[in-house]
Amino acid sequence: MVVLNWPLPANMRADVGEPGNDNGNGTVHRPVMFVASGDLFWYTSTPVKEEGNVILGRNAGWQKEIGIPPRPAGRIIDIAATQNNLYILVMIGTGVNTTIFRLESGGRSGWSDPITLGTDNNIQSIFADSQGRRLFVGAQSERDNSIWYLDEGTNTPRQLQTGSRMLLDEPTSDTGLLSGVVYQASSDPEQAGTYFLSTRNDGIFEVGSGWRTGNSITMVGTPPNRRPRSFMGMISLPDGTIIAVARDGGFLYEVHIGHPPKQIPDSSASADEFMRTGRDATSALALWREGTVNDDGVFTAGRTLLVVGIQGSRQAATFTNGYVEFELLSTENGTLRIGPRREAGTTNDLLSVSDSAQYRASLGRLPLNHLFQVPTEVDESMTFFASTQTAGLWSFRTINRVPQWNAEHYPRED
Repeated sequence: MVVLNWPLPANMRADVGEPGNDNGNGTVHRPVMFVASGDLFWYTSTPVKEEGNVILGRNAGWQKEIGIPPRPAGRIIDIAATQNNLYILVMIGTGVNTTIFRLESGGRSGWSDPITLGTDNNIQSIFADSQGRRLFVGAQSERDNSIWYLDEGTNTPRQLQTGSRMLLDEPTSDTGLLSGVVYQASSDPEQAGTYFLSTRNDGIFEVGSGWRTGNSITMVGTPPNRRPRSFMGMISLPDGTIIAVARDGGFLYEVHIGHPPKQIPDSSASADEFMRTGRDATSALALWREGTVNDDGVFTAGRTLLVVGIQGSRQAATFTNGYVEFELLSTENGTLRIGPRREAGTTNDLLSVSDSAQYRASLGRLPLNHLFQVPTEVDESMTFFASTQTAGLWSFRTINRVPQWNAEHYPRED
């Protein structure tokens, strides 16, 4: 699930008072959430107008047509977006061959030609940070894993070399499977920022401002003589802190330029305890913001939760899946502190749901692949979505006056 500005057709905009960038030809750019689930789906808001084209508000929902060119054939298994490009990873036929296709915002030039890595490397994952302009590609061959990158507007991937690593005497391209990307802008506007790349089984790498010269990345995920950890993903908090989540035990790490990731102490426990999900973590990782939007479109923030997917064993009749939460708490110096873990059915119950039993009987039974909150520019209700491994897409909505998790129904072609 990604968000990208898109020019909507005339029937989805208002002629009076419509925010956005009207280009004069009957379209207006607005943020759209794109969802890949075998096919490509889109979710955005349309104006509710009264007589005289006065906008009363906007209704968010699934749209069957937003002027996007017909997509390439095949099953879409992944999706990513940079500032201006949408990327899909497509599985062709019944085998394991995968191909990337790129679409510039607006889609005027149509989908790109197939983007592959040759016959030796099969693409496993694609990731991008919407604040950056580069797509990163995780690939696997019979020998090893590798990471490639693709600049906006280009169709030629280039491979990154890991350079001199802490555990190896010579450069190599073996990196572990790419599992996440976060871009950190430089404080100097004249300097490029830094990309952090998390991997499964091989720690975290950083790509600094000089990366173009040698296509080199530096391993930052492992102190000397330590086995690299397997990270399920990364996320940037509102204060710029970058958090990575390890698979085993779901331990949380802070990531900084030039330093190995640092485990975060659990202030609510003894001195030798660290923040963790308590069970193995999945790739589902997101921020859940609470707040309200007034009639003028001004957002008033409430609390913010760091939400992490978990996957455990079945105990009695209860599945230990779903997610756990960590509330982000403000400190006196303006930074954020991660509060104690919250888990359904415990004395430190989830803050996001009012009916813990309903959650445990529904989404709490399912392992999650992705979590995503729709920004206010797309949906003033800031609907929260969860993509499950076995039961499709779910959403947190108010039904019969009760906020609750339920399977989401989005349009499919007959």
